[in-house]
Amino acid sequence: MESTPPQEAVESESPQEPAPSTFPENTMFSIRGIEEADARKLAHNLGSCLRELGRIIDVSNLDGVTIAYDYDEALAELDRGYETAFVLTRTTDVGTGVAMTPSVLREGNLKSHILMHAHVAKMILSDDEEQFKMALHTIAHECAHVEITAAYDTCFPGELLRATHPTLLHAYHEQVFSACWDEYAATRISGTIGYNPMPGYEETFVAVLGQVDEKVAELVRGFRGGSAEETDTFVGAIFGAYGNLAKFACYFLGTLASSGRKGDPGERITAELKDSWFRPYFFKIENSCSDLFEEFGKWPDKAGFETIGDIVEEIVEDQVMRIWRGDDGRYTIFVHHDQANS
Repeated sequence: MESTPPQEAVESESPQEPAPSTFPENTMFSIRGIEEADARKLAHNLGSCLRELGRIIDVSNLDGVTIAYDYDEALAELDRGYETAFVLTRTTDVGTGVAMTPSVLREGNLKSHILMHAHVAKMILSDDEEQFKMALHTIAHECAHVEITAAYDTCFPGELLRATHPTLLHAYHEQVFSACWDEYAATRISGTIGYNPMPGYEETFVAVLGQVDEKVAELVRGFRGGSAEETDTFVGAIFGAYGNLAKFACYFLGTLASSGRKGDPGERITAELKDSWFRPYFFKIENSCSDLFEEFGKWPDKAGFETIGDIVEEIVEDQVMRIWRGDDGRYTIFVHHDQANS
């Protein structure tokens, strides 16, 4: 399957001849905690939305859809098709997650399964225009994740859910670039379908930017380096803190690019970044993600993805610690943050 950025796909289609839908007609819906008649109506309307979105977003790799009021339980209980101790959980640190599209294995094939909180999914039935638009945009965003995952799996088969990381630092890198790229691409693909999420993403990014320095300082103050395990936990948490900042920047940057405003973050973000240490990294991340998107689904190697991880490691080294890698996959660190040993 060769993926094409949806914007290009839309432009290539005649208005009189809409593109065929990529929505798999045999898609199974699991709707929990809703009476049968309402569940059938919801499944019908969601199917119609997915069918139409499937004309501009490639959802051919969709495994199924789960809608639940007990969203946390639904995440934890999803059959991912392989043995794992990792439990899916929603985002709670900045806002509260209401939808997710994790990868699953079905008969050895990588698929994507959409899960959504029933409160949000039911808005697709609402007579309130704003609620309907919000639900539509959320569904479009999750559809974009289906396409992004399939494109990556086509270029790098056998990796997602099926490969192990050669080193712990490599794992931290991949977690960072995967989260950043996925949200940049998803927001760029879903754009302003339904409604414009830009104000919300701007607000969230500003909040995370304002919190990250103290969060990192707290991690540094609590680190004593008594064991390799404690060091691994500390390094992972630092990568997580800066990776989280980069990820929320990517939500904003992808939406910005979808509006044709690459390089123009607007007055508020420009003011927030003016005296911030993060300013050069913000634009490095924007350029790296934009370059990746231009090659969507045709990546010859993972160099462009690794660049995003390298940018976050550059932040880690500039702000907190030096990292030296050994030939055996081990590493040593020197913490130079001003809160070290305080």
